[in-house]
Amino acid sequence: MGGARYDAVVAILCGVFQAGAYLDLWAHVHQPELETFFTPWHAVLYSGFFALAGVTMVPLLRRRSGRGWAGALAPGYDLSAVGVLIFLLGGVLDMLWHIVFGIEVDVEALLSPSHLVLALGSTLMLTGPLRSAWRRAGQTRAPWPAVMSLAYLLSAFSFWTQYVHQLGRPWPAAGNQPTAATFPVVAPDPLFRNAEIQSLYVAHALGVASILLQAALLSAVVLLAVRRWEAFPRGAFTMVFGLNALMVGLARDQLLLVVPAVVAGALADALIAGLRPSVERSAALRTVAFAVPAVYFALFFLTLALTRGVWWTASLWSGTVVLAGASGWLLSWVLAPPAVPTVHSRH
Repeated sequence: MGGARYDAVVAILCGVFQAGAYLDLWAHVHQPELETFFTPWHAVLYSGFFALAGVTMVPLLRRRSGRGWAGALAPGYDLSAVGVLIFLLGGVLDMLWHIVFGIEVDVEALLSPSHLVLALGSTLMLTGPLRSAWRRAGQTRAPWPAVMSLAYLLSAFSFWTQYVHQLGRPWPAAGNQPTAATFPVVAPDPLFRNAEIQSLYVAHALGVASILLQAALLSAVVLLAVRRWEAFPRGAFTMVFGLNALMVGLARDQLLLVVPAVVAGALADALIAGLRPSVERSAALRTVAFAVPAVYFALFFLTLALTRGVWWTASLWSGTVVLAGASGWLLSWVLAPPAVPTVHSRH
């Protein structure tokens, strides 16, 4: 069991599983009163889960006598099996959590401990093809199942941080400009300049925070891939960025903003193919690390400006684009830090 064909099958089932999660998100966004478990999107979600769990765990049932449990699994899928067990545990904990504390709503639904257990389990399962390809010695070109798994990893991050995601709510869009001067609260703490919280401050802060967080996550996924492989199939990052934006965009009615993500992915493909970034080629690595998120969000702002209008000032949106690039650039130093001088170094 294992190999490229096995990875491809698992990658397809991962796509069904994650698509079910995003369909369920779409349903809760558009039907907030929805409370029943028996829905078409739950059918997709749990069909995907049980199919994926079955393909992951079947090798354990077919293991030869005397062979260890871990050795029976395909390389890279040991953590996937752990993920299956964690996800099942999360389901039980979630039921108990609801009984004790009730049903979560809005942001708290993404942060409850039981849901975070589900997040961990599902992410371990979704990244099985990535770990499998990573462990394959001598492979310098990323296979498609691993690329698909990268897209699922990025989309898992997006799902669990959708409350600070530029497609969850594009704050710079003209329609999201606050009309009230202040953001009413019980008692402003601290009472800054002897005034209440300004609505513009809240909208600016949430918008910038969402872009910077997602820029860091996007860059981390790109740099992770570049760290392992020297080359990628044509259109790899176009697919990663596009599939991620499509999932979030469908759930949050932001399909128009899928277009700049696809274009940014195509430009990332061209940059990576042309510059060939690596730990050894640190200048190229840092250029790509800065350019990919900066271009991604520059295109995001451009699309908003051409379609809905941008109410942010030039200082705000341009500075945010630069900081998005800086997020990736800083991560490149974690991936490839400068050499540490030794006691024998003269310079």
